[in-house]
Amino acid sequence: MININCWKTAPSESRSRQWLVFGCLVLTLLLCALNVSCSGGNSNNSPTGGGGGGGGGVSGPFFGMATNLLTDPWPASLVPVASWRSLGGQVKWADINTADGTYDFSTLDQWLAKAQAGGQDVMFTMFATPSWASSRGVNCIAQGNPAGCVGPPNTTCGFQSQNGPGICDPPDDLNCDGTGTDQHFQNFVTALLNHVGSGKIKYWEMWNEPDVTHEWNAVADCPNNPNAQYVMLARMAQDMRTIVSAVDSSAKFTTPAPVGDVKDWLNGYLTNSNGGSLADIITFHGYVSQTCQGCPVPEDVVGIVTNMLTVMTDNGQASKPLFDTEGSWGAVNDAPAITDPQQQAAFAARYYLLQMGAGVAKLYWYGWDFTDSGEFFDPTTQSLTPAGVAYQQIVKWTSGGTVQKCINNSGTQWSCTITGSGSSSMALWDTSQTCSAGVCGTTTVTAPQGFSLYLDVAGNQHTVSEGTVPIGAQPILMTNN
Repeated sequence: MININCWKTAPSESRSRQWLVFGCLVLTLLLCALNVSCSGGNSNNSPTGGGGGGGGGVSGPFFGMATNLLTDPWPASLVPVASWRSLGGQVKWADINTADGTYDFSTLDQWLAKAQAGGQDVMFTMFATPSWASSRGVNCIAQGNPAGCVGPPNTTCGFQSQNGPGICDPPDDLNCDGTGTDQHFQNFVTALLNHVGSGKIKYWEMWNEPDVTHEWNAVADCPNNPNAQYVMLARMAQDMRTIVSAVDSSAKFTTPAPVGDVKDWLNGYLTNSNGGSLADIITFHGYVSQTCQGCPVPEDVVGIVTNMLTVMTDNGQASKPLFDTEGSWGAVNDAPAITDPQQQAAFAARYYLLQMGAGVAKLYWYGWDFTDSGEFFDPTTQSLTPAGVAYQQIVKWTSGGTVQKCINNSGTQWSCTITGSGSSSMALWDTSQTCSAGVCGTTTVTAPQGFSLYLDVAGNQHTVSEGTVPIGAQPILMTNN
């Protein structure tokens, strides 16, 4: 570890833009995108991307992505991406299984073709009970109708406008104690697997954000059984694993991914069901609270990860990888949120470094082309956003290396050492600085010893001048290359 305690405040200095170097870096990254990771290895063959609980992450397979529109460029055509997650692509259970025995795989086929052509592995998220099969769907015309309905149609679910009522409720053939035929779900899993065949889907994720009632309503549907929310999902996970594993022995299965109080929900799932034994990977969603007057604090994700790793250890799951299957600065429509493009770039860069250093094995960014949340590609301008460019740089900075645990050095100043190939680099930033109207403030500090250059998240290279460097909300990378 390089000693950085020698930092001291010094007068601010301006940054020069070296456009020739920037152009070379962009060209290099575009070439790397064709090989996904730039690491020289086939990252897509990694079984899970590493084990949970470690003190650092290797880049390659770490970088996953969610997408929105088929008409937008595939992410890997512009930036390195290792994995694609289906949620957000209009291919939920309810999107595909539109009636009993009726399936429309046309949209999924297009997404899978893009992933195959781009070299990305696939995570399919099992989520959203079709309204016709739901315990509180269109079949529940009034309270008490027919067998399997637990009440009137539920119109408070997420994606209600797309898929109708009850899609966050359990299937009507699954009981609160986990018994029942679960035939609707089994039929869908079987049809999906028969359609795509073995090996097309690498990761099978069991449900989305089950700790939120408008995503999974079992708590409300089974008020007399507080463990229903766990055992019903575990039963579905068991059925999915049995069906898929019989055809594809290489498939990997995840726990449901909570988003709110992730520690308590995961502990409840692992202690009140057999869900841990059914999963190869533990998952969560790493959205952070918004505590700085309009901007989520990426450093808060370290505490979330630490809590997840603790619960995994307490429940005998420490040897399994930990995936963040959805994260970003959140929806800009849900104020307060980050709206300044340069502050978004700062968030993205720090968020990636912090999770890699904390022991997360894979992060799926949400999302590539979502204009209201985490946008890396702007469909209007048909170009990368500043956050998308920052993502490019983080992939480059960490390619072939390992991010060590990020350290809070002096209250607001952070560092992450990146080791690999016999050399080290170091990312630095200052959380007291912010970006506004496209301008980011910096504090000039004494440069860590042993480095002659630094890179910024826009792709520019700078020479250390008079032993000082500017650090701000956007990380810089100290290097000699």
